[in-house]
Amino acid sequence: MKIITHHFSEEQLAAAQAIAPDVTFVTPATDAEMQREIEDADAIFAGVTPELIRRAKKLRWIQTGGVGVEGLRFPELINSDIVLTNARGTTAVNIAEHVMALILAFTRTLNITIKRQMEKVWESRANMPVLEIAGETIGILGLGSIGLQVAKRATAFDMRILAVDPTQTQKPDYVESLWKTDRLHDMLSQSDWVAICCPLTTETEGIMGAAEFRAMKPTAFLINIARGKIVNQAELVEALRAKELAGAGLDALEPEPLPQDSPLWEMENVIVTPHHAGQSPKAPNRVFELFCENLKRFVAGEPLINVVDKTRWY
Repeated sequence: MKIITHHFSEEQLAAAQAIAPDVTFVTPATDAEMQREIEDADAIFAGVTPELIRRAKKLRWIQTGGVGVEGLRFPELINSDIVLTNARGTTAVNIAEHVMALILAFTRTLNITIKRQMEKVWESRANMPVLEIAGETIGILGLGSIGLQVAKRATAFDMRILAVDPTQTQKPDYVESLWKTDRLHDMLSQSDWVAICCPLTTETEGIMGAAEFRAMKPTAFLINIARGKIVNQAELVEALRAKELAGAGLDALEPEPLPQDSPLWEMENVIVTPHHAGQSPKAPNRVFELFCENLKRFVAGEPLINVVDKTRWY
């Protein structure tokens, strides 16, 4: 059995080999080498392309190192029997921390305070109205691994938690209500904070647009740590200009990098971060641990963890 992987450290390779001593692990150094090795590979823990899938004669399993898999939505993979697993859950903790960081930055006006510091301005407290999130409502769009971690942290801040998810039916006790997507506007109208935590699918692309911004409170803030295409960005800019919502914390934008002429750069009620909510010094180890667990299951012929549903693409 042969498995293609990205570069492993000596310790990681030893750990993987201990789990599967009969597996040959290969790390191609060039595209040409990858095209050659994929022909008789049984699995791959690396990126793939339509051409690689066409060349693969024995491939049965693809493990991704990330959560979002919309970049792999091509017919060669969709129409195959290859099992696709993602890294869902491995970055949920740090992404949830990023959500709370953005919320706290707005509540304590850090988005303005840091700018004033760079200008060497001691701003009057009268011009810096702060907020308090205890008792406020957060609406979470997508109660998967990230949404659940956001909810867990929000409850520690004594927030009321609502959620919308198309498939989830179970919720922890600290989530007050879990609704289907047809009640999105109900959630938006009650929320002081709206956190987008869902994957990008055909159903969620553009789900947050002008009508949704009008449904929000004018005092509410939008946080997007998911994918830029989930939000109609042009309509968000107009909603912010019209003061239909109070502000936005955006770690996911469309396109990326955000063009220099985007008005979002200069809006004082917007915080832009360069899609780094998923970054953490601890996340790569969690991804490797997930791969090892799936490796153990793969060689034993057992069901894998985090199998992507190709009909919903998450």
